[in-house]
Amino acid sequence: MDAGVRRQLIRHRIREGILPRDHLIELGYGKGTGHACGACGAAILSDQRMTVRLSADDWGTIRLHDECFRIWDAERRMADERAG
Repeated sequence: MDAGVRRQLIRHRIREGILPRDHLIELGYGKGTGHACGACGAAILSDQRMTVRLSADDWGTIRLHDECFRIWDAERRMADERAG
């Protein structure tokens, strides 16, 4: 998936409340396991790095591509700055 499209999708999911705006707690990371990425929806393949995070909002587990996590983290901070 193109990085620009990925960023727009993540922005949309933050705005809609699908992705949290609050910090996520890191549970672990490693090779992908085929689970869908909580940010972009694409499978996290075994040759990709995955991070597993816990949402303090609802204690839900979120699996993300490393790249998606970095985009989400930057976008949620910008959303907070715009709102604050």
